[in-house]
Amino acid sequence: MKSVYISTLLILALAAFADVYAADSTLSVTCKGDDVGADVLVNGKFKGECPVDVLVPEGKLKLKVQKKVDTSNVRIFEQEIRMGDNVLKTIEVLLGAPQSNAEGKHQEPAQLSLEQTEAKKGSLLSVTCKIDDMDAEVFVDDKLKGACPLDVQVPAGTLKLRVQKKVDALNDRIFEQEIRVGDGAIKKVEVQLGAAQLNAAGKRHEPEQAEVKKGTFKDCPGCPEMIVIPAGSFDMGSPDNEVGHGVDEAPVHRVTLPSFALSTTEVTRGQYAAFVGDTKHDAGTCWAVNESGWVEERAGRNSGDFVFRKDLAGDSQFDNRPVSCVNWHDAQAYVQWLSKKTGKNYRLPTEAEWEYAARAGTTTARYWGNDVGRNNANCSDCGHKWDGSATPWEGASSSPVGSFQPNAFGLYDMLGNVWEWTEDTYHNNYKGAPTNGSAWVQRTSGNDRSVGRVIRGGSWKYSSEFMRAAYRMGNEEIKRYEYKVGIRLARTLP
Repeated sequence: MKSVYISTLLILALAAFADVYAADSTLSVTCKGDDVGADVLVNGKFKGECPVDVLVPEGKLKLKVQKKVDTSNVRIFEQEIRMGDNVLKTIEVLLGAPQSNAEGKHQEPAQLSLEQTEAKKGSLLSVTCKIDDMDAEVFVDDKLKGACPLDVQVPAGTLKLRVQKKVDALNDRIFEQEIRVGDGAIKKVEVQLGAAQLNAAGKRHEPEQAEVKKGTFKDCPGCPEMIVIPAGSFDMGSPDNEVGHGVDEAPVHRVTLPSFALSTTEVTRGQYAAFVGDTKHDAGTCWAVNESGWVEERAGRNSGDFVFRKDLAGDSQFDNRPVSCVNWHDAQAYVQWLSKKTGKNYRLPTEAEWEYAARAGTTTARYWGNDVGRNNANCSDCGHKWDGSATPWEGASSSPVGSFQPNAFGLYDMLGNVWEWTEDTYHNNYKGAPTNGSAWVQRTSGNDRSVGRVIRGGSWKYSSEFMRAAYRMGNEEIKRYEYKVGIRLARTLP
C-alpha cells in the first residue's frame, strides 16, 4: 500500500509541476554503467545529470548528453527528437568514443550562465528511501524540507542534499550528495543511509584515551572485552579451487580497512542478560538447547532467569556460553544500549571486517589451516568434548566462550560455536561490493532481492563445511527461533 501511496503522490506532484511549466510531455533520459552522471542538455540548456526526466514542449528538440573523460576529451551522444503532445518518451543513451572537447567547451555549461540563472523557474526533486529509512529528515542546502519520501520544488543549479535519521542520542545515519539540476527537470534520488556515525552530541563526548587504540580494553566493568584489529588489506572471498567454494564467495576482491575493535569472544548469556534486565527488552521465546542437550521451547527469557539459570548448580558456567536465539533486531538493540551506556560507537561488524578479522592474515580456508583437524573449534565434526555428532539431537551443546585457541589477532571462536550477525544484507555475489570495508546494505527486488542479513562463522551442530572464513549465509532479520545464531560486537575507533 505504501508504494502505491508514494506513486500517487509523485504523479500528483508531476501533474502540478507540469501545469506550472505549461509543458505537456516528458523526456526520460537513461544511462548505463560509466555513463551515469553525464550532463544532459536539451536545446543547448543544461537539464541535469543522467538519468533524468525533463518536462519539454512538443516539437523538435536537440538532445545532447556528454561526459568528460579528461581535460582534452569528452564522450558525446547527440540526437534530434520529435516530441508529441502529452507523451512520455524514453531515450537510452550510449555515449560514443572519446573525442576532443575543444569544440564543446563553449557549449558545455559547467555553471549555469547568467541568462539561465535569471530565467530559471525551478525543478522538482523527488527523494525516496528504503523501508528502514522512511521518515528520515530531508535537508536541501541545509534547510529542512520534510520527511522522506518527499517531492520538493527546488531552484535550478547545484544543490546540497542531506538525509539523516537518528539511531540514538549519540549517532545518526546520514546520506549526503551534491546534485546538479536544470530548469524544468525532474530529479529522482533514491537514498540509502550509511552506517551509524557520531552526531554533534556524540562528538562532544571526551575523546578516546590513547590506550584504547591498541591491545585489549573494556569500556565498563561488565562490558565485553574488546581488542584492536590493525588496519590492513586482504583478498575477500574464496578461489574456485577451495573445497566448499560457493558462487556467492566470488569474485575475490581486494579490500582495505581502517583499524577497528572487535569483541574477543561472542557476547555471552550473562552479558546479554544484563541488557535485558536493564532495558526490559522483549527477548521473546524460541527453540533452544537446554543444559542436557535437548532441543525445547524456552520461555522466561524476559525474567531474571533469562539465561536459563534456574535450579542449575553451575550458574557461572552457563553465563559464559554464547547467547543465542537472538535476531538481528535484538543484536541492534543490544549494541545501541551499550553505545548509550558507554558513550562509544558500538555496532555489528561489517561482513568485510568480520572476514578480515577471522582470517587474521591467513589465506587458508580456516585460520589454523585448510583441514578441520581436531579440537580447533566447536562444530558437529570438529572432534571435541562438546561434539554431539554421534547423537544429533542430544549430547551436543555450545561451548563456553574462549574454549579453543585464538587466531593471530587474539579472537576466540571466529569459526564455530554460534553463527554471528553482521551489518550487511546478503548479495548473491561480490560484484559491486565495497572495497573499503564498509557495510553493503541494499534492498532490491526480483532475482537479486535481499534474503536477510549475513551471518558468518558456522556453529555447533553444523558440519565443518560451513565453517570456513569465506562462507556466508543470508538469515532473516526477524528470525529468533534459530538457536545457533549469536552476536559479536564491533566498535568504531577514533
